[in-house]
Amino acid sequence: MKRLQIHMLLAVVLVLIVSVLPEIQAKAAAEPVIRVKLKNYLGNKSEITVKPEVSYTTNLPGLTLEANQTYTLKVSSGDMVVLKGATEVGKAPEIQVEPEKGKGPLSINNRPYLGSFEFIIEDQKYVRPINSINLEDYLKGVVPAEMPALWNQEALKTQAVAARTYALSYSNGTPDDTQYKQVYWGYSWHDNSTRAVEATEGQILTYGGRSIGSGAVFSSSNGGKTESNTNAWDTKQLDYLQIKNDSNDPKTVWNFSIKKKQIDTSKLDMAKADTWWASTMEAEQTMEKLKTWIQANEMAYTDKEIKITAVPELSLKEVGSGGRVKKFSITIEFLTKEQGEAVPHSLETRDISAASLREIIGASVMKSYLVDPVSAASDTLTVSGKGYGHGVGLSQYGANNSAKSGKTYKEILAFYYENTALETAYQLAPEQPVPVEPTPAPVIPAPTPTPIPTPSPAMDATAPTIKETKTSYDSKTNQVKLSFAINENSKVTVQVNDQNGRVITTLVNGADKQAGSQSAVWNVSRVINGKYTFGLTAEDSSHNKSSASVPFTLAKPAPKDTTAPVINNTAASITKDTVSLKYQLNEASKVTIFVKDSKGKTVATLENNAKKDKGIRWASWNTSKAVNGKYTFEITAMDASNNKRTAKVAYTLAKPKPAVKVVKGTVIATTLNIRSTPSTSGRVVGSLKKNQVVTVLTKSSSWYKIQYGKGIGYVHANYLTNVR
Repeated sequence: MKRLQIHMLLAVVLVLIVSVLPEIQAKAAAEPVIRVKLKNYLGNKSEITVKPEVSYTTNLPGLTLEANQTYTLKVSSGDMVVLKGATEVGKAPEIQVEPEKGKGPLSINNRPYLGSFEFIIEDQKYVRPINSINLEDYLKGVVPAEMPALWNQEALKTQAVAARTYALSYSNGTPDDTQYKQVYWGYSWHDNSTRAVEATEGQILTYGGRSIGSGAVFSSSNGGKTESNTNAWDTKQLDYLQIKNDSNDPKTVWNFSIKKKQIDTSKLDMAKADTWWASTMEAEQTMEKLKTWIQANEMAYTDKEIKITAVPELSLKEVGSGGRVKKFSITIEFLTKEQGEAVPHSLETRDISAASLREIIGASVMKSYLVDPVSAASDTLTVSGKGYGHGVGLSQYGANNSAKSGKTYKEILAFYYENTALETAYQLAPEQPVPVEPTPAPVIPAPTPTPIPTPSPAMDATAPTIKETKTSYDSKTNQVKLSFAINENSKVTVQVNDQNGRVITTLVNGADKQAGSQSAVWNVSRVINGKYTFGLTAEDSSHNKSSASVPFTLAKPAPKDTTAPVINNTAASITKDTVSLKYQLNEASKVTIFVKDSKGKTVATLENNAKKDKGIRWASWNTSKAVNGKYTFEITAMDASNNKRTAKVAYTLAKPKPAVKVVKGTVIATTLNIRSTPSTSGRVVGSLKKNQVVTVLTKSSSWYKIQYGKGIGYVHANYLTNVR
């Protein structure tokens, strides 16, 4: 009955598929088809390349993607355009492709995938592939991406069942291929993990007769104690995700430290921050994320340049029933640069979600919330903990240790998902039956002499030999070449594993190769530097198999930077006799700033090849001796690769006219005559008394021109004092 209910649910999803298939397939069409949005490895691209290994039909009239031909898909004017070489061969708002025969594969930007595809336009500018693939084939690309493919078979089976159960929760949705759902590598399979998927075909976890779906969560290590879903995500408690001790988990131990003092400010001139700001860095790179967090969460510092000088306090608190912390508090001392000066600040935050701290520090550094109390020394704060991930459900390392100790995948699943049942949700379609021709009645021949039997050849029990392995990297083509030799004709598979043993690509998959020298080429244009291993397998006609591992360290030279710095967000404002110039850089640069007048003459140099960090920067121009008029700030930024860009900012200087100074004087004569001209012969137009204060307008020789009331006249300089 339980199985019937599951079939009925799946039938809703599959009704369209079943309705168009012939009867023999319809009966076996219970395996779901998953639609996966590909973005983890592809990123956001406006143009991609596709290369099918078999012919693919399309929804474009007359267009078939030919096997082993390379095509370009790009977004242009609202359409998805298909190019073969430089020739446009079709376009439509959406491209749909499916293999004419079999399952493919088709490579997208050099990563192979099975199944059919829709290529849609996302955000009006990106090509977004959606891969439709049978669930079991999907899992063969998921399991080695989520768990090391060379681990114990029983552990891999637990991962396969959990991944299958989780995938069924997608229902009619379209999950992506990132860790937020399940990482999916496409057609980058590994024999060991593939066997685990096939051995558990169709099996899922149920509780109360229903699939637990998205409850089939897992993490790398629970640190020796599982966590509940309620504690982890504040969701309704699920009976099968309980808190309990896990003796099989290796209790992965980790720690990190933060230096209390990040910058010694004792020798820094706070009033001249421009002289040291660019060259003064925090003691730890972690502070970059902490600065970003301050800018994102404290509105007062959103657009400020920040230097963190100290982290005197950090504490983790509010331990839940699963032993994991929920909150943290932190005190941060920092500087902002404002108008060329460094301004000190102190920020105390209390009872912030511990998830925010993990985001700041990095999930690969602070690996879980199962932590010990913070250890505070005189100069450092140290956080120690156990586990890696949320700790809910399956522990991958715990499962592997359990498998090594002899437990089966069913026993392991029963421990991590308590009181669940293992049921088969569907079965794969049977093979198409081959008609049997009736055998004609035998003809009895005349007796013949019994021949002498020929001895059978000795059975080949010797595996092929893989030798003369060699790797080389060509920086011009961005390709790694693996050379090797085999001593007999064999089916050869070549895969590339990362340093965790996970298969990241398959270069050759069961191809027939003749005895002698062989090679495989790996395009590493989108691969990061690091340690990798080529895994080679050779199988002869008698099914004898041998394998070899060839380590390789990829060390591509850093690509030459040819892009000049971007200068934007410019603005100028005046305060008294200082004009402040604001500008923003997208990368660290050496900056020169000239001020030029309307004739192009340089009147001031504000910066001369000065090192500046990326972000918002300021420069100041003293205009006390500058005349009003039109000027231009000429900003030149040059990065470490000598790429240079110049931006010009027009500015009109309009200083207000200075206020006229009023000069006063005091009469010292008993009576002082005011004359119409600066001469004793001038007509007397009025008189002043002793100690009377008048306004002095100008002085001519020994006479002052004064204002008295509304009148103006002249008095001799000898009779005024305190003129100022």
